[in-house]
Amino acid sequence: MKPSARIQSAIEILEAVFEGKRPADNVITDYFKQRRYAGSKDRRAINDQVYAVLRNRAKLNWLAEKVSAEQTPRLLVLLDCLLKDQDIETLFTGEQYAPDALEKHESDIIPILAEFDPTQAPDPVRLEYPEWLDRDLRNSLGDDFEAVLVALNKEAPLDLRINSLHEDAAKAVESLAKQNIETEKGQYSPWCLRTSKKVKLGGLQAYKEGLIDVQDEGSQLIAHLTQAKDCELVVDFCAGGGGKTLALAADMENQGHLYALDISSTRLYKMKRRLERAGVTNVLLNPIRSEIDPWLKQFEGRVDRLLIDAPCSGLGAWRRNPESRWKMTSELLEDLLGRQARILQSSAHLVKPGGRLVYATCSLLKRENEDQIATFLKENDNYSILPIADVWDETFDSACPFSGDYMIMRPDQHKSDGFFCAVLQRDS
Repeated sequence: MKPSARIQSAIEILEAVFEGKRPADNVITDYFKQRRYAGSKDRRAINDQVYAVLRNRAKLNWLAEKVSAEQTPRLLVLLDCLLKDQDIETLFTGEQYAPDALEKHESDIIPILAEFDPTQAPDPVRLEYPEWLDRDLRNSLGDDFEAVLVALNKEAPLDLRINSLHEDAAKAVESLAKQNIETEKGQYSPWCLRTSKKVKLGGLQAYKEGLIDVQDEGSQLIAHLTQAKDCELVVDFCAGGGGKTLALAADMENQGHLYALDISSTRLYKMKRRLERAGVTNVLLNPIRSEIDPWLKQFEGRVDRLLIDAPCSGLGAWRRNPESRWKMTSELLEDLLGRQARILQSSAHLVKPGGRLVYATCSLLKRENEDQIATFLKENDNYSILPIADVWDETFDSACPFSGDYMIMRPDQHKSDGFFCAVLQRDS
C-alpha cells in the first residue's frame, strides 16, 4: 500500500471508532479481516496512525479549535501528519485509494497552525485528559500527577500469563521464541512474560494450546494476592471476560469450587472457550441479575475468598484504550461510584469469618479506591484491612514493592497498567 492509502485507511477506521459503538482494537481487527491484501507493514503503519490520533486527540482538537475547523477524523489525521512534518500534498492527493485532495480552507489553515504549540497548551490538552477530571486526578496522584499521565499516554507492551496448569508451563518462553516472539519476565508476577512485539495471538501455538493467555501483570498480582490456593469456595464477583478467573483457577490447581459471576451472560459465557483452552475444570459460570440477586443467599457466610473486580472508570487502562478517556463523563463516574459501594456492601455477608474480601479496580482515582474502602470499613466493623506488605509476604518470595495498606500499581513506576487492590478480612 502507498503511504497515502494507509492514511485513507486510518481515516476510515477512525470514523468507525468515533461512532463510539466498539473499541478501537475491535474496529481495526474487523477492518483488516475484510482487507487481507494489507501486509504486516501496512497494518502496523495504519495501526500506529490510528493510535497516534487517539493518544493525541486533545491536542489535535485544541489545534482544530484554534482555526475554527470541524474536528473530523480526516482533519485530525491531517493535523497529526502536520505535527510529524509529513508532506501533506503527497498524502492528500485525491488519487485512487488516497484521501481527497486538500480543499482551500484546509490549505489556508496550515500556515496559521504554525503559530500554536500544543506543548504550551493547558494541562488537560497537554496531558490528554478530560478537563472535568482535573481535580480528581490531582487529588489522587499528588506530586506524581504529570508523571502518571505521561505514562498513561504511552503505548503499552503485551503482558502474558503462563498457565501453571499446563504440563509444559516451564517451556513457555521457548515455545514463544520458536515463533520469533522474544519475551522478558515480569518484574513481580512469577507467571508474567512481557513482549513489546505486536503479536497476533491466534497465530501463536502457545496460545492455541492454552500455555499462555493475555493478562496485564497488575491484574495477575490481584489474582495471586487473593490467595485462592487451598480454598474450597471462591467467588469472582465481577468476572467479566475471565482474566482473573483463569488466574484464580490456576492458583487453585483446579481444586475446590470457583464461581464466576457477572450481570452480562453474554460476556460471561464467552469465557467458556478460554476455560477449555486452559484446561480449567473447577469454574462454574453463573449470570446474576444484580448484586442483590436472591441466588446469592446460598453462599452467605460460606465464601473463603471473594474477589470484587469492581466496575470502574478504567482510567488505569488508558495506555491500551486511549479512546476510553473521552467516553467517561462525570455522570457515569458518579453512577460507578454508587455501584461500587453497593457491590461492596451487599456482597460482604457472603464471606465467612476468617475469610477475605479482595476489592480491586483498574483505576487510580481515590474516590473509586481508598475512599470506597474507608467508607466500607466505617460501616462494617466486622472487617479489617490487611496491610498489603503482609499479604505480599504470605504470597511471594520477593520484597513487596508497595507501602501502606494497598497495592497501587502505576505505569510510571511499575510498567503496568494502573491498578488498585485492597485485601480485607472478615473478623466475625
